[in-house]
Amino acid sequence: MIRRGWTIAGGLGTLLLLLTACKNDLDKVAAVEVPANAPDRITRQATYTITDSGRVRNRLEAGRIAEWTTGTRRTEITDGLRLDFVGTDGTVTSTLTARRGTILSDERRMEVNEQVVFINAQGERLETEQLTWLQDSARIHTDKPVRVQRGSDVVHGIGLDAAEDMSTYTIRQITGELYLPSDDDHQAQ
Repeated sequence: MIRRGWTIAGGLGTLLLLLTACKNDLDKVAAVEVPANAPDRITRQATYTITDSGRVRNRLEAGRIAEWTTGTRRTEITDGLRLDFVGTDGTVTSTLTARRGTILSDERRMEVNEQVVFINAQGERLETEQLTWLQDSARIHTDKPVRVQRGSDVVHGIGLDAAEDMSTYTIRQITGELYLPSDDDHQAQ
């Protein structure tokens, strides 16, 4: 009989110990603060599809996306990004890659930086360290040095303005040599 009472008392003591061990200290929980400048949402290895009037316009793949939805709305992309521009038939018409970028939603603008490469449907390749895409005007531009490769031709310059698919573009200041075929070369082909 004593043994049984000891078991009940021991069991109650253990239960009491377990109940106190599971208690949340609200002061400690309140002490964990999130910095005011922290993003509202962070997504890793994400793919976003951007549509306009029900049609897919772009597809964004990124290593890490941090979004701020209050104040100045912005999205910061790190750990690499790939932005595909999609044509009306659903095929990818051009691709933009970079190490990092920022989307300013209210301004409908995206800025990409570090190892920026833009390849259009014709296979022309733009390389730079910074590029801005303006969604409203469907234009891209940079003030930084650029390298544009078109087949075997390569043009170096500073600054570029282009259509978002790079079907037309202007290099503001050419810094390298540009070799144009003579009329004789065209007739021989």
